[in-house]
Amino acid sequence: MQRHYTARLASWVSTRSVIATVVLMAAAGHGLRAQSPAPEQAVRQVEDRRIKAMIDDDFATLETVLADDLTYGHSSGVVDTKASYLETLRSGKTKYLTFDRAPSVVRVYGDTAIITGTATLSLRGQAAPFTLRYTLAYVMREGQWRMVAWQSTRLP
Repeated sequence: MQRHYTARLASWVSTRSVIATVVLMAAAGHGLRAQSPAPEQAVRQVEDRRIKAMIDDDFATLETVLADDLTYGHSSGVVDTKASYLETLRSGKTKYLTFDRAPSVVRVYGDTAIITGTATLSLRGQAAPFTLRYTLAYVMREGQWRMVAWQSTRLP
C-alpha cells in the first residue's frame, strides 16, 4: 500500500511540475511578446520616422520606408512614384518645414495597415500652412512596414 501511495504521489508531483513548467514558459513567452510593439504601434513608429525624415531630408530613411511601387497622390492632384517623389524632395522643389498630425487611426489587417487622419503642414514657398485629410497604406515586406500608398485632400 505504501508503495502504491508513493507511486501515485510521485506521478501527481511530476504532473504538477510539468503543468507549472508549462505555465511559467507561457508567462515568460507572454512577457517577451509584450516587449515587442503591437502592429499598430510599430506602424505608428515607422510613420513617425517617415515624417521626421521628410522634414530632415533624410533620404536614406525614406528609401527604406517607401516601397518601390509607391503611389503618392498629392492634394494638388499630382501623382508621384517613389522615384519621382524622392526627386522632388532631393531637388528642393518640395521642402517640408512642418508636418503636424492630429491623432490618427491605424487599422492593421494582417500584413496591411491603413492610417487615416488630418495634418497641418507648411512647405517652403507656400504662403501659409494648410490642412489635409489623408489615407495611407503600409504593407509588411521583408519584415518591415513599407508605405505603398498616400492620398490626401486639402481641407478648406
